[in-house]
Amino acid sequence: MSSVETFGEIGGRQGTHESNALFNRAIEMLNRNRAAAARKSLEEALQICPQHPAYLSMYGLCVAIDSDDFDSARRICEKAVKMNPDDPINRVNLGKVFRLQGDNASAYEEFLAAWQLDKLHPAPAAELTRMGIRRPPVLRFLPRSHWANIFLGRLRSQLLRLRMGL
Repeated sequence: MSSVETFGEIGGRQGTHESNALFNRAIEMLNRNRAAAARKSLEEALQICPQHPAYLSMYGLCVAIDSDDFDSARRICEKAVKMNPDDPINRVNLGKVFRLQGDNASAYEEFLAAWQLDKLHPAPAAELTRMGIRRPPVLRFLPRSHWANIFLGRLRSQLLRLRMGL
């Protein structure tokens, strides 16, 4: 579920060895769809480092998954984003909370903001791809499958890539 890497210094803030181990365990639990166990590990990590943005962000996601308390989950994730606005994972987790809540427009905005922070990070790109939002056809009066829309769409995509420097 999460593409967060496990390492000692997370989100630009140093956690203790014990809190990092708890955080890494929570990521493993979340990847195994065990949100309740991940939430407990993150609660322990937050007792050690209560103002760690990566811990808060992941905890907010676990709250949304485990208890469907989307308002408090959103507030926790927004706090993490305010604490470390340059971390794309915090924005991805906030976007996941929005998506779980059913607010796909806000989720897309957060995923896009995360992608714009770091265009090489796989998590925001994966979430944007998972949402499956496509650009409208170039020639809207023709069906998407028409050869002219296919050709012009590919051309538009190449021009956008060149413009963005990718």
